[in-house]
Amino acid sequence: MVELRNRQPLVLIASHGEWVGRSVESVLELNDYAVLRVDGGRRALDLARHVSPDTLILDTALSEIDGITVCRALTDDPLFDHSTPIFITSPAPASNRMRTEALEAGAWDFLTQPLDIESVLLKMATFLRARRRLVDAESTSLIDPQTGLYSVRGLRHWAAQLGARASRNHEALACVVVTSNTPADVTTAGKPVSAALSYMADLCRAKSRKSDVVGYVGESRFAILAPDTDETGARQFVSRLQRALDRTTTAGTRAETQTPLHAGFYAAADFSASGVEPVDVVGRAEAALDYAMASGGKGEPLSFDDLPAS
Repeated sequence: MVELRNRQPLVLIASHGEWVGRSVESVLELNDYAVLRVDGGRRALDLARHVSPDTLILDTALSEIDGITVCRALTDDPLFDHSTPIFITSPAPASNRMRTEALEAGAWDFLTQPLDIESVLLKMATFLRARRRLVDAESTSLIDPQTGLYSVRGLRHWAAQLGARASRNHEALACVVVTSNTPADVTTAGKPVSAALSYMADLCRAKSRKSDVVGYVGESRFAILAPDTDETGARQFVSRLQRALDRTTTAGTRAETQTPLHAGFYAAADFSASGVEPVDVVGRAEAALDYAMASGGKGEPLSFDDLPAS
């Protein structure tokens, strides 16, 4: 049993090469992660089941059992916590077939070496934040009491429903996550949310279609699940929001403002061919938003598929 000091997230690394494994381990430890490192697939599978790491990094070229097979075994294990992010890494340029196989096995992301460690850290932080939210949401309502929109749990429920339909009918599916620079602090318990947060909630609801699912994921971020929506549709939705945000009502008069809307999204033209689990689409959109904000983007929506390859 591994005890985590200061509640550090525990990362299980299973790498083919010792140098790569040690390098990633050193960087993670410098960023306040606890690390377990092994070099075999069978050992990684055993530890993942008994230690319950917060995230896993698995190499495709592991001895005994390859990383994709380990990932698939954990995904099929009903006792394994399926909210645990799993990264699959490849020590050589990988084919699209291998990438698809990894995603179908349940990987949250597929990375090629040498790793872009800054991108890995950003994605890991995003996925772990999403995981914490999912865990916290298990005991909460499908509706967020502050905004009246769907909660994280509600979004997860609808993502599963919409994803199943999109896969069955070979339809498009998108998720957009947006935030603005408008302060949206929430007051103490029992008090109403700020006007800015309420305004953004109303705006997202008003500019969405009846078929869309609008939710609040915390930290002034709003997620929109959009069925029958591809990349073009996702970008058009963000443009509609930005135009509406640029015109606000102040003291009963119309006033032009320039409030940048930051947006990240994930979109699949045929969701059945994406190899992505429906419950992961919100996390992917959030990862794109995180990267857009961290890289100093100019407000253009960023697709998860356009994140730098690692």
